[in-house]
Amino acid sequence: MKAFLSIISLLAAPVMVQTMNAAEVPAKLSGYDFPVGDQLKLGFAVAPGFTPEFGEMQRALIEKINALGEDKIKEFVESYDPTVLIAYRADLWDSVEAYEKYKAEWKKATLQAQAQVAISLQQSGNSCWRFFAVAIDPNTNRQAPVTLSALTYDPSSNTWKSAHGELKASDYKVSEDSVFGAQTGTEWKLEKQDSFAKTTQMLRVSKTTDGKAVFVVYAFSEVSLTSGTPLNQGGYTLIFPVKQAKLDIGAPGSR
Repeated sequence: MKAFLSIISLLAAPVMVQTMNAAEVPAKLSGYDFPVGDQLKLGFAVAPGFTPEFGEMQRALIEKINALGEDKIKEFVESYDPTVLIAYRADLWDSVEAYEKYKAEWKKATLQAQAQVAISLQQSGNSCWRFFAVAIDPNTNRQAPVTLSALTYDPSSNTWKSAHGELKASDYKVSEDSVFGAQTGTEWKLEKQDSFAKTTQMLRVSKTTDGKAVFVVYAFSEVSLTSGTPLNQGGYTLIFPVKQAKLDIGAPGSR
């Protein structure tokens, strides 16, 4: 993707700083070139941008999905990932040719930068770690914390802990059918349910198979069990180049 390459090039300006020792980082978080401590790596919060033609095709597809029976709709929703190309199904497309046109428009997607961000890994007591991540205001250079900073990583159990519980690990792998490109990494996820709501929380760290970029993805949702409506939801996708120089800006929170 041209936009993918241009975003990476924006972050390639060299800054002379001391490089980190990757051996200091827990195994499941190593290999991604995250800086440690006071150094921060610059990146972007990004979202996919699609062509108007794809938008029209997507609206037609949604009509097809809504026409399916309740069981099929539920099955589709449970397996649907908006960042991965939907596989061909005869009940969703009029022909293989129509699907191929949909696929061609999908592959024209670009990455659109939404905000500049910075990230590092920091030790958090008791042999645990956390991400220190901030969004940067381009006008004032002031930093605002990003929510994934509230999670704590325990290398001994390979889990992240949040106020909602423990996020457990699974391997993550996606092909070129992902709008963000082929990647491998680890996804940590929490799913729990009480008498009022179902809560899902996810943190994913992955690297593109061409070795050019690292993605950090966070998502959270809380859905009412009585009405089925979202009570709280949000998320973001962060992209960082591999082997980019780090920017030493002093202790976190300093100006």
